[in-house]
Amino acid sequence: MLIDRYIVRAQLHAFLIVFISLAGLTFVVDAFTNLEEFMAHSAEAGGLWRVLGSYYGYRLISFFDATSPIISLASAMFALSWLEKHNELTALLAAGVTRWRIARASIIFAAVVALLALANRELVLPRIRHAFSRNAQDLAGKNAQPFEARYDHRTEILFRGRTAQLGPCRIEAPSLLLPPALSEHGTQIDAAEAFWRPEDEHHAAGYLVCGVREPPEIDRLQPLECGGTPVVLTRSTSPWLEPGECFVVSAVTFEQLIGSANWSQYSSTPELMRAIANPSLGVGAEIPLRVHARCVAPMLDMTLAMLGIPLVVGPNRRGIFAAVGLCVAMTVIFFLVTFGCHALAGKYLVTASVGAWAPLLVLAPLAAWKAQPMWQ
Repeated sequence: MLIDRYIVRAQLHAFLIVFISLAGLTFVVDAFTNLEEFMAHSAEAGGLWRVLGSYYGYRLISFFDATSPIISLASAMFALSWLEKHNELTALLAAGVTRWRIARASIIFAAVVALLALANRELVLPRIRHAFSRNAQDLAGKNAQPFEARYDHRTEILFRGRTAQLGPCRIEAPSLLLPPALSEHGTQIDAAEAFWRPEDEHHAAGYLVCGVREPPEIDRLQPLECGGTPVVLTRSTSPWLEPGECFVVSAVTFEQLIGSANWSQYSSTPELMRAIANPSLGVGAEIPLRVHARCVAPMLDMTLAMLGIPLVVGPNRRGIFAAVGLCVAMTVIFFLVTFGCHALAGKYLVTASVGAWAPLLVLAPLAAWKAQPMWQ
């Protein structure tokens, strides 16, 4: 137990030092690069330090999600190499302590970090997802960005527009191309702007279209239905609408409509599964691949740890620098295999499940083989 506390304490210190150093270096460089933007926004946000704290506080959580497996391995290598450097590893082995007993604390530490990363992905990041959609050049979310046309696959409405603004969830100059089933009043809806609105007591989720120019006299027209479900609501049956407005029902959220990667990267696994089942989205291979990758991630994190730890604790004694060099090479191979399989799934050369699980099937036996001498 004393050995475990000693190694865990050393590994925890190493983890915090490496994590804070990498995050600090990354954020300091980024902050100086975008200092003018932060200063310009500080007046309306309550001061420069408040802006920096809010902006990088959220990104620190995302940084942990991205780097936790590598930093966990690096801290294990540091703690175990520290034993080797001070001949404590030799003394423990001479006292009859097995290699597995020495490595156990580092393996448990890596498992705890993997579970924390899992909880972070599923519980924390989805709640603060909105913070990652705005970069330093658009802290208020008011800058216009190009809008690419996107289908609602359930209603077959093609959403087009000039620009989009993240903050107010606004589309400038929307032009909605209607399918033949909804073309009773014309083939498209042209307006001044449109806003995403979540479901409430008046309507389902969708887009409030304001300043409608086409079709003319939109207030007098009857609502349009698709399969018996209202799709385009007008003021004739929905008095809560203002003159010149209509409401287009859609299960495609604003994040999904503008093609933001944040909603899939930072959504929880149940949210991703609901997106796959959503007929309005028509998702490709990316979302199923991400769901499978979420399931595999903790096991892959442990696989990476089991690939590196035997380099220090195994019977083939190497110098510290040689062990670190081999660990770096092993990490590069690990990520090449992982990203390569994901790329094959993204190109539809293999299925999403194969692309996500193949790295584990390839690397886990290698990790078991590398770790096998520790059990002896």
